[in-house]
Amino acid sequence: MTQLASLLSSGSRNGLTPDPLAGAGLPIDGERGTGAVGGSALNRLLSSPDSLAHLGPGANVHEVRKGETLSEIAAANGTSWQRLAEINGIANPALIQVGQQIRLPNAAPATYTVKPGDTLRGIAAAHGTTVADIAARNGILHPDRIHPGQRLTLGAAHPAQRSQRGQLQAATLANPSSTQSRGTAQPGAASIKAADLAEQRAAGHVSIGRCYAWVKTALQQSGAVRDYLPGVAAKGAGPALAQRGFVNLLDQPGANIRSPYDAPKGAVLVYGAAPGATDRNAKYGHIEIRTDHGFASDYASANARTGGAANGLTGRGRTLIGVYVKPDAQAPAAAPAAPQAAGADAPQGAYAPEDLSLGANEQYRGAILEASNRTGMAPQTVAAIIDAEAAKSQGVWQANSKAGTSSATGLTQFLTGTWIGEATRPGSLLNQEAKALGLVGSDNRVADRAGLLAARNDPRLSILAGADYARHNVAALRDSGHVPADASPAAIAKYAYIAHHEGLGGARGLIDGEMGYLRDGTFEANVPSKQRGAYLDAAGGNEGAAYRGWISDYIDRNIDVTRFMGNGQNVEVPAVRSLYR
Repeated sequence: MTQLASLLSSGSRNGLTPDPLAGAGLPIDGERGTGAVGGSALNRLLSSPDSLAHLGPGANVHEVRKGETLSEIAAANGTSWQRLAEINGIANPALIQVGQQIRLPNAAPATYTVKPGDTLRGIAAAHGTTVADIAARNGILHPDRIHPGQRLTLGAAHPAQRSQRGQLQAATLANPSSTQSRGTAQPGAASIKAADLAEQRAAGHVSIGRCYAWVKTALQQSGAVRDYLPGVAAKGAGPALAQRGFVNLLDQPGANIRSPYDAPKGAVLVYGAAPGATDRNAKYGHIEIRTDHGFASDYASANARTGGAANGLTGRGRTLIGVYVKPDAQAPAAAPAAPQAAGADAPQGAYAPEDLSLGANEQYRGAILEASNRTGMAPQTVAAIIDAEAAKSQGVWQANSKAGTSSATGLTQFLTGTWIGEATRPGSLLNQEAKALGLVGSDNRVADRAGLLAARNDPRLSILAGADYARHNVAALRDSGHVPADASPAAIAKYAYIAHHEGLGGARGLIDGEMGYLRDGTFEANVPSKQRGAYLDAAGGNEGAAYRGWISDYIDRNIDVTRFMGNGQNVEVPAVRSLYR
């Protein structure tokens, strides 16, 4: 009996539709009494590009063997039993028959529209792929930030890869007493030390809402990471950890993480909000380190954030979305993968993250360091750029500032048009963040204009956008030959401000000394009246040259990376005039 005949004859006993061709709108030959395929509709269907040829030898079909369950078949093929039941019309997954043909998910890329209550992990499991793969294909930085109506591009693994991954998953199912299979990544010595430090510090404390900060400190002090992790929301820690060599065991086939209690000591556990959660942690999530005696963040407990082990991965309004471990083989941490600005070697010495000094703006350290990591610019460079653009009150950056004479709003004073432009520029940091928040669609069009504009008052987004806008401008100036490849971080800050203040065209003109880009009235609008005469005299009455002299002095007075260093005595800050051509 052929595979197709077997499928047709076994339909009634395995719960499949007795007539699988009915959905195609084609008659079965038996209805005509032909008794043979010949030139029938069935033959035409089999020979067409969109045929049932996948049921032939070596196709994407599994024949049930004695003792197999639908769960094991799903695991062996990198999908879920729910998905197999859906595509095969199986009403009772416990009742499958030896010899039954189980159609497997197509490996070709597909799209999926997010429904209320969906999670990225559930979508990945249902489609035979991983959270990491979906996030990479769709530019998702925060895996728990998806929204109903969002369209996701999916791509299952190649059948051979699915089979290899599934064999490991099936082996784990067959031996549930073994939490982690041989070859699964394990925490290295630095991560074990981080667990001990976290537990010692948190002992006897109650939560103060600083779980992410305390975990960041433990990881940095132990040497598991070299810098203070970026970001504010604990639930978004995954990408930063992955950039620093951590592996998510939930994406590892042999790990068998059934609850937080299966995580090894030294693992960093990241939690998102379960559907329906509305408290403060629904916004920020939670993070903790697995220790000898339980879990530690800004408090220590024998219990995981989701409650008892019987709750599995979801409980008490939380869902475990990451179990991150860093093996010894991957330490020391690699520098984060990020777009590189001119002269953006890994920050060292005075430009190191630990030497960042923000004074009255210390509250923005996390956002500055995140912007540094994601743009490739030194944190002191980022701080100098943001300080020059920020609205201030007694030296403190104002997150909710609004200009009285323009649409400039927020900490970095983005105009409405510029903010929307950055949010819809494919690949920009603001574009990625706005998509994750549902403010911009996958087509890079604004989905929620009011929400997007209100996001200018989010200091983290404002700093990320300001730093990335500067990086983008510097990269454009470098491409046109106006910024040398070996420009120092101190020089980069000044080039960035020139582009911010003058625009790209004006920046090129200023650097080249071609001041024809200035509009009538620019000199008077920018240069204080008491200073105009001196600059005009020095320029021989040439207004363009006078403006160039004034803006040069202004930048030198206001853009200085050493103001954001613990010790910048040996750092050379070039005068703007030395950057001109």
